[in-house]
Amino acid sequence: MSNNKKYWTSLEEFNNRESFQDAITNEFNGENNTLSAFADEKLSKANTGRRDFLKFMGFSVAAATLAACEAPVVKSIPYVVKPEDLTPGIANFYASTYYDGMDYANVLVKTREGRPIFIKGNKTHGLGHGAVNARINGSVLELYDEERLKAPSAKGSEMDWVSLDNAMAEAFASANSIRVLSSTIISSTTKNAMASFSAKYAGKVKHVQYDAVSYFGLTSAHNEAFGKAVVPQYHFDKAQVVVSVGADFLGSWLTSNLYQGDYAAARRPENGKMSKHYQFETTMSLTGSNADVRIPIKPSQEGKVIAAIYAALSGQSASADGVDAAMISKVADELKANAGASLVVSGSNDINVQRVVLAINKILNNYGATIDMEAHLNLYAGNDTAVNELVNEMNAGTVDVLIIHQANPVYDLANLNFADALSKVKTSVSFALFSDETASRCSMIAPIHHTLESWDDASAINGRIDLIQPTISPLYNTRPAGQNYMVWSGNNLSYYDYLRSTFNAGYTPDMMNSDQNWYMAVHNGTFSVSTAPMTIETTGENVASASATAVPLSLGSGPDVNAALGAISSANAGAWEMSLYTSVNLGWGNHANNPILQETPDPITKVTWDNYVAMAPKDMEEMGLNMYIGEQEPSSLVKVTANGKTIVLPAVATPGQKRGTFSIALGYGRGEGNEAIGKAAYQVDGSGEFIMENEKRTPIGKNAYAMVSGGLYSAFSATIEATGDTYEMASTQLHSTVMGRDSVVKETTFAAYLNEKDKAKGKASWNLANTLPVHHDVNGDGQITAQGDRVPVRDMDLWAAHPVENVGHRWGMTIDLTSCIGCGSCITACHTENNVPVVGKDEVRRHRDMHWMRIDRYFSSDFATLEETK
Repeated sequence: MSNNKKYWTSLEEFNNRESFQDAITNEFNGENNTLSAFADEKLSKANTGRRDFLKFMGFSVAAATLAACEAPVVKSIPYVVKPEDLTPGIANFYASTYYDGMDYANVLVKTREGRPIFIKGNKTHGLGHGAVNARINGSVLELYDEERLKAPSAKGSEMDWVSLDNAMAEAFASANSIRVLSSTIISSTTKNAMASFSAKYAGKVKHVQYDAVSYFGLTSAHNEAFGKAVVPQYHFDKAQVVVSVGADFLGSWLTSNLYQGDYAAARRPENGKMSKHYQFETTMSLTGSNADVRIPIKPSQEGKVIAAIYAALSGQSASADGVDAAMISKVADELKANAGASLVVSGSNDINVQRVVLAINKILNNYGATIDMEAHLNLYAGNDTAVNELVNEMNAGTVDVLIIHQANPVYDLANLNFADALSKVKTSVSFALFSDETASRCSMIAPIHHTLESWDDASAINGRIDLIQPTISPLYNTRPAGQNYMVWSGNNLSYYDYLRSTFNAGYTPDMMNSDQNWYMAVHNGTFSVSTAPMTIETTGENVASASATAVPLSLGSGPDVNAALGAISSANAGAWEMSLYTSVNLGWGNHANNPILQETPDPITKVTWDNYVAMAPKDMEEMGLNMYIGEQEPSSLVKVTANGKTIVLPAVATPGQKRGTFSIALGYGRGEGNEAIGKAAYQVDGSGEFIMENEKRTPIGKNAYAMVSGGLYSAFSATIEATGDTYEMASTQLHSTVMGRDSVVKETTFAAYLNEKDKAKGKASWNLANTLPVHHDVNGDGQITAQGDRVPVRDMDLWAAHPVENVGHRWGMTIDLTSCIGCGSCITACHTENNVPVVGKDEVRRHRDMHWMRIDRYFSSDFATLEETK
C-alpha cells in the first residue's frame, strides 16, 4: 500500500535543523560531550551525585527498615501463598486496591523483606483488565517520602493522639455547626464511622464532597434523566464507533486506566474487526494521539460539535461554526449504522453539553449496551453547588469546626479563594499525608496512614466491594482517616475489627462471617454483592427514520434538550481561547512531589520537570517565539490571562494544537510559600540548590486551578503575549537516535490488513517470519556450492544450540504496538521495580536521563513544511 505521509519526531527533524543533524550524527557532541560536561561551570560546582538525587529529594527507607523487621502485617494474606515467615530474596505479593480520588485500580503489591517495592495490576481479579497507569505504579515511592507527617500536630507543634482527641472533643461540644469537606469517599466502613459521628452530634454535621477536577455536569445530567447523580460505566470494548469531544479517556478523563484495556480489546485487528475512533479536541492528548481521525477544535466549539451531531442524527443540518460539516455528517452516519454499539463522550463540565451527549446516546440506544447505569461508578460524587454554599458559610464565619478529609482545597479550589475562607473557621483539622497547602493552615493535623499501610474497603463500581490491605506496618505515628470518626464518636475498636464488623453485619453476612471466606476475599482482593436491577427505557426514537425536526427526548423529568441546545449556541469566542487539562503524569497535583513522575517524559511533548503553555507552532512563529527545546535554545516565556487571572510560563510548540488556542496542565505550582510538601515539587539549579524567590523556594510551574471559572476548565476569551524573557527546559525527544533507520514507523489501513491477511492464508505478508536460505557444502571441501530452500530464521543458529533444560532464568519482551497507547506506565514500572535512579532536570538536559525504556513519539503529516500547517 502506498503511503505519502511524512513521519517526524520533532520540529527540529521536521525542519531539518542543525541541532537535529548534530543529534543524529553524534549524540554526545558539543556541549553534551562528557569532557566538556565535566568542565561545565555549573557541573563543577555540583555537590550532589546524580545517583544521590532521590536521597537529595528526601526519599529514604530508614523508617521502612525498622517497620519491615516485623512480619509485614499479621492478618495479611499474600496473593502468592508463602510460609508465614519472610524468605530473604523471595518476593511476596499482596492483593490490594489503589484509590486516591482520581485513579482506581485493583493491584498486586510486591514486597521484599517486608518492604513494598512495586505495584502492578491484578489481572486475575481486577477491573479494566487490571490496567494501571504511571501515576499508580509510581506511587509506591511516596510511601518512603521523608516529608510525610510523622505525628499529630497543632500549629506546627507535635502532640499526641490523646491531646488531639481531647481538643477536638471540646471543639465539637461547643460548636453549633460542624462541616466535613472530603474528596469522594467510596469506603462503606468509613461512611459507617462518619454516620456514627454525625449521630453523636445530631443536627450539627453536614458532609460535602468535591473532586479536584469536577464532573458535576456529567453526574447532574444523569441525575435529571435517571434519578441517580452518578457516572455510568462506559464499555469501550463493546463500541464499534467511539466519538470523544474533549475527553482524554485514555489519559486523564474519569478513571482512565479502567478504559485502557477495553479500548485496546476493541482495536485488535486479529479479531477481524476494529473500532473506529473520532477525537475532537483542542490539546493534543494521549487519547487524540491514538485516534483514527483527530479533528482540532477550539474550546468554544466543543458544545457546538455535540449539538451538530445531535442535529445530524435528527435529520437536520450538521453545522458547527468552523467545523467541517461533511465530517460531522460522516460521524453521525457511522453512529447511526452502529446504534447500540457506539459511544459518545464529552470532557466538558457544562451541564448543557452533557445533557445533549446523554440525549445522543439515548437516541442511539447505547444505554444498557455500551453504557451501564446499573453497574455505575461510585466515583466523582462531588457537588459544586454544595461546595460553593460551604465556602459562603465559611466566609460568613458560621462554620465552627471544619474537618478536611484527604483533600487539599486551598490548592485545587484556589479559584474560590478557599484559603481566605479557611482563615475564618474557628477550628479546623486536616486528615493528610503531608503538611500541604491546606493542612499547614489548619488548627490541627491528624496524619493518616499511607494506602500501603492501611486496612479499608472500596466500592468503585456498584455491585462490587474491593479490599485494601496493608503490606507494611505503619512507619509513623499515624492512623486511618475513618478511625478518627470512630474515636470521636466513642468507638474504641481497631479499624480492622470495625472493617470486619461492617461486613459481618452488612453486605453479605452468609459469605463474610466465616474466617475462611474472609481470607479468600482478602486473597483475591475483591468480592461481589447483589444490587437491585435498574430498568433503562428506550427512547422510542428510530435513528434510521428520524424526521427532519429535532424531537426533545422524554426522559421522565429529565433535561430539556432544546433549552440545552439554545444555551450552547449562545457561546461566543474571542481571538484566543484557553483550555486547562489534567497532566498524564502528575494527575490533579497530588503526585507533584514524586520525582519519578516528574522525570517521566510527557507522552506528547516529552518535556520533563516542567509546566508550560502548549501552542500551535504556526502561532508561535507568528509571535516570534522560540519553537525549539534544546540545550542551546531556551523556551520563550509568555504571559497568559484568562478568567481574570494571569500567570507566566514557558511556551512549547505542540503540533496538533488548534490554532488560536493555548493549553495549560493542572497539577503544578504546588507549595507556594510552603516547603512541607516535599523537595521534588520545587525548582533546583545545576548545582542542586533550590532556586529562591523572595527567600522562598520556587515551585515547578504555576497553579492553573486559579483560572477555573464556574466549574469550567476553559476560557472562550483569553490573551497571550511574549514577555521577552526565556526559560531553560528539558525534553528527551532528541536524546536517542534511530541510527540511520529511515523506516521505523510501520502503518497501514485496516482494509489493507484484512486483504493481505487473506492473501497470506491467515497472516499479513509483512508479518511473515523472516527466512534465510540453507547453505550446502556439496563437495565436502568447506566451500558453499549450493543454496537450498529458505527456512525460518528461528530454525537457524550460528552456534550450537543451548540446552533446553536447567539453564536458569530467561528474559524476553515483546510489545503489541496496536494495543500500546504510549502512556509511559512501563517507564515508571521499570524505574520502580529495578530501583533506577532519577537524575533531575539539569542532568536530563545533558542527555543523562537513566530511563531503561523509552517510548518514541512520532507525528505524521501530509504536508512537507511548516508553512503548510493549518
